[in-house]
Amino acid sequence: MDGKQLFPTSEGTPQGGVISPLLANIALHGMEERIKKFAKTLDMKNSTGKWQVSWQEKCKSLTLVRYADDFNSGK
Repeated sequence: MDGKQLFPTSEGTPQGGVISPLLANIALHGMEERIKKFAKTLDMKNSTGKWQVSWQEKCKSLTLVRYADDFNSGK
């Protein structure tokens, strides 16, 4: 919709549909996995700067928040 004129589409995922948040979560899960893989390659030291941080600690230092609504349309 542009202004008051509607331009219908025949392709894509409908906005507000139950599949839209599912597809978003699938994509975000893949991004999360790639970020964790990248984090393992970072050169990080502990707070004293003397010891290399383990890959487990590197992954735990990341926070990714996902949010997708429309699982319950409230009908």
